Amino acid sequence: MLIQKIKTTIIVCFFFADCFGHKVFAQQITTITDLTTNATEASAELETIFDLDVFRYYNLEGYDTELKKSVYKKTAEYQNYLLELKAKKVEMLKTNYYTIQTEMFSSINYDVSRKGFEIELGTNTGMGTYSARTPKSIYLQNGGHILLKGLPSKQKSAPILGQGILVENLFLAMSEENGLEVENNKDDVQIYYFFTPTGREKSVFKFYNYASGQFRGWYNITNNDLKSDKVRIVVANKTTGAIYFDKSYNYQQPPIKKK
Repeated sequence: MLIQKIKTTIIVCFFFADCFGHKVFAQQITTITDLTTNATEASAELETIFDLDVFRYYNLEGYDTELKKSVYKKTAEYQNYLLELKAKKVEMLKTNYYTIQTEMFSSINYDVSRKGFEIELGTNTGMGTYSARTPKSIYLQNGGHILLKGLPSKQKSAPILGQGILVENLFLAMSEENGLEVENNKDDVQIYYFFTPTGREKSVFKFYNYASGQFRGWYNITNNDLKSDKVRIVVANKTTGAIYFDKSYNYQQPPIKKK
């Protein structure tokens, strides 16, 4: 009889422990603050680290010719800087970074028929070739940009802007409930892109250059961008921390067409 009571007590304890555990887990709510706390905000510094550019990273002055740089590279000081930067690069290639786009919902509304928002990331035009942004790339908050290979954006023709002009859009599907929250809090809603750099990649694309109100014509642009093959896109309220969209994308190599 005593043994039976002990067994019953043990079963009951496990039952309550299990229920309590599930209850606690269910109450855990992830916010955008939780995600950004465990990541590092990206900046143009990432390119400098990846390229092991000692002169730019450490802001070394007085090395304005290739000869001066070549001589300095033979010094112990340069080698120490280089070793330190190599260690930073190793760490960078396994760090989770994020960058933010603000005011992306200010002029658009929820598409009831498609169940989501269509965000305009940019066009293939700009003020001078310096502004030629590679398709599927996102500007970083503190300068530079990152090519997000897995970004599910699409380029569409925009004849109203001119012949051959393309607009790059990103569709973010979400429930009507979340869509209403976004519409009611447009000033506070931001898009967060989480990624880890994986290398550099050359991209070739057409870019229409116009400057000072004059059309300069088409250019074939080749950019060598820092890239990431994976990206996690999160739409969240910067004030409340509420998350309305959260999805990860991986770049898939297109199949080789058989001749």
